[in-house]
Amino acid sequence: MKYDKKLIEDLWHKYRYEDKQGVKSDRAAMIEEYEQITGSVIPLGTIKKYISQIINNYEEKGSIDGEYIKYSENEHGDITSTIRKYMAAKRTFTNRELLELHAINPDENEIKQIVSNEWSMTTKDGDTYYNFQSKIIAVPISAGGISWEEFAEIVHEPPVAMKIEYEGIGERNLLIGLSDLHFPVSTLESLEREISEVMEIVMNGYDTIVIEQAGDLFESSQINESITLRGTILPTADMAKAWSDAKSLYWTLIDHCLEHCNKVQIEHACGNHSGNLEYVFLDGIKDRYSLLGKDKVVVNNHKNYRTAYKIGNVGIMLSHGDTVKLKDLPGKFASEYPLLWGSCESHECHAGHKHNKFTETDINGVVLRQHPTPKPPSDWEDKFGYLSRKMIQLIEYNEDRSKVIYEI
Repeated sequence: MKYDKKLIEDLWHKYRYEDKQGVKSDRAAMIEEYEQITGSVIPLGTIKKYISQIINNYEEKGSIDGEYIKYSENEHGDITSTIRKYMAAKRTFTNRELLELHAINPDENEIKQIVSNEWSMTTKDGDTYYNFQSKIIAVPISAGGISWEEFAEIVHEPPVAMKIEYEGIGERNLLIGLSDLHFPVSTLESLEREISEVMEIVMNGYDTIVIEQAGDLFESSQINESITLRGTILPTADMAKAWSDAKSLYWTLIDHCLEHCNKVQIEHACGNHSGNLEYVFLDGIKDRYSLLGKDKVVVNNHKNYRTAYKIGNVGIMLSHGDTVKLKDLPGKFASEYPLLWGSCESHECHAGHKHNKFTETDINGVVLRQHPTPKPPSDWEDKFGYLSRKMIQLIEYNEDRSKVIYEI
């Protein structure tokens, strides 16, 4: 059977260590990770043989450790680069810093794919350092790339809204759960069917329609960098399209809701990917409807991890779901918003974040809801099986409790 020599060598670097007898390696860990990556069983004797060959090769070169950079470019200008570097401490690189680390011009190229890892090592003198290994595929910045000025024009350009002529006002309330859209992973085109069905339900007519922006509206926290708020580097995202699509979605949906209800209310909780941009985006939505004189639109914008509000006599706490666990939110609701809690006939807690899960459960009379997401799965989610059912959930309430749940 043919084994992946390069992978075995990388695993040896990752799991090797030194003691008084010389260079050793955690062979059990190597075997386990090799089998996880390849799906193939590798015998202990085979691992020993390859380790012996690796050590002999490095001893002939006079060094076991070594920084290196491997670089290749195809006919389209795509660059594949692999590096290994020593670092005195762990750190997170921006896309630009990572390109510079690979000796690639960040003004002419952008990252398409990233695979990076690091592990700590201890020298004979007891000093600890980090091996940083990174492989990227960089592509030339397309001729369609935009400047800040061009992006500003896109932000201010009004989208084309759907024209809906139907009218109708009802007595019940409707909640539209929009969680983890991750624009531009989601696009206006990919959400067309779901939004069309949402708008059809809205035409039933309602008293109040609440749009829950439950976090991670955007994939990235930056416009010109693909990175989360916690510093996780992401594949390059077209944030100009992301902003344009999100704006078109919200303007179209809010304008449509205004024709079929007495009040539109937007509630928000910051996500771990793009909480900062969500705040700016919703501030723009708030300003737009304020300037248009649409006092029927209430945007409760803030930069908090959770909030609570009331729809009819139903009290709801909303959190993205990456901080306090959903099962612990009822306690937070009662302690942080005691007056609101006491004024409600029933209570619910809502969260998103877990793309592959949507649940409804009742704990001591408090309904807990885990919102699903309609976005397509990312490569990472597909790899590990975290696959969403691609769904938007709408909840219809009477004055005191939920009555109908729509799964779109």
